[in-house]
Parts: sequence; structure tokens; C-alpha cells
Amino acid sequence: MSRTNFKNINLSFNCLTKVRFKMESLKYLISTLSWKEWSKLFSFVLVCILLSSCERAPLFNIIGQKEYLSEDFVIGTPLALENIKRVGSVYGTVHPDMPGGVHYGIDIGADEGTPFIAASPGIIVTIVEDHDNYSVTRSVELKYNSEYTLLYLFEPLKKMAAGLYESLERGNIIGYLGSREVGYIDQCVHFGVKRNGHWVCPVPYLAEEVRKKLNEVYQNAGFERSTSNICNCPEHQFYFE
Repeated sequence: MSRTNFKNINLSFNCLTKVRFKMESLKYLISTLSWKEWSKLFSFVLVCILLSSCERAPLFNIIGQKEYLSEDFVIGTPLALENIKRVGSVYGTVHPDMPGGVHYGIDIGADEGTPFIAASPGIIVTIVEDHDNYSVTRSVELKYNSEYTLLYLFEPLKKMAAGLYESLERGNIIGYLGSREVGYIDQCVHFGVKRNGHWVCPVPYLAEEVRKKLNEVYQNAGFERSTSNICNCPEHQFYFE
């Protein structure tokens, strides 16, 4: 027998061995899972297939939540208006700690223990804990629909009021502000908006009373600001006229 034929036989034997091992593993898996476990596994695989086949990922329709229309997207207040004490860094200003050196949101300050709320209806899709230069932080993404998502970054106080994948209506409490461990600024909520996964200026989407309140607090800080309004976008300055 030639060396080539012997090599082919050896490869075939190895392939058959691998197939047999996989078949034995499959038999073991089938014998150990109950019908309830198989049902859960099948449901999970089906949902994954549906999600991967949707170009715009209509998540809310698939899992039974309401899907909100983009043309109805109006942002309410992320904190009760009477609880807003300060407005710090705003959208579009230079910020060395942010990706690209630009601040992609509005920092809204309030007293420790103040609840922050859903500024729009939606579902919480991520909750991530981290640590910045000042304290432990937590970020929450509230998905309005497949196009718009709200982001809250804050210092947490104890546990969240709302949980992952929880569906919220506008005004529902998400959590409570904690305090910064160190740093020269007080606790705040960094509030931002993403459209199709990219940061956008929140000003065009803010309800009028919210925009006026935030801008009033920002302008009445008692010291000179780097920009005159709560966004540094030239195309959005007419909102403040």
C-alpha cells in the first residue's frame, strides 16, 4: 500500500472517530434534557433566529412589548423639573475624558437620593457598572424603539428601582442618585440620546418645558460658561430664541 493511500485511510478513520464522538455526545444530551428544558432551548434558538433575521431588529414586537413610532419620539425630563439643581457639561463641548474629546450628553445635577426617571417609554436593554475618575458609576440604556435609545450614566445609590429588560412608561423611576467619592463636582446624571447607535444632540427631541428649564438652570449658574446654551450645535441655536 502506498504512503498516500495509508494517509487517506488514516484521515478517514480520524473523521469517523470524531463523528462517532459527536453522535455519542448528542445521544447523551438528548437523554439528559427533560422535555421542559428542550422546550426552553427551542424557544431560545427560535428567538435568536428571528432577531438575527430582522434588519431593524423589531425587538419589542418579538418579545411582546409595544413598539413606539419614531415620529412620536419626544423626550420628557430625566429628573422631576423641581429637582434639577445644576446643569454641568452640555452637548458638543470639549471634554478630554470623553471619546473623541467631545461631550455627548447633558450633565444634570441634583441632590443625593433624588430619583431619576424614564424620559420616554421603552425597555431597559443594558445595565453596566464601571468606575470613572470620581466614583463607581452605572450606565443604563432605555430603548425607545429600533432607532432611538436614551442613556443614563450616574453614581448609583443602593439598588436600582427598575431591572434589566423591564418595560417602563414615561415617568417611571429607574433609580436614585448616589454621591461622588471624590472630585470637584456633585452627583449628576449624564443624559444622552443615540440614534441608530450614534450619539446625537438631545435638544431637538426635548419637550419645550424641559428644554427651557435645563437652559435656564444652565445660564443661571453664576459663572461664565463655555457656550451660551445647553448644546454647542450652531444648527440648534434657534431653539433658544
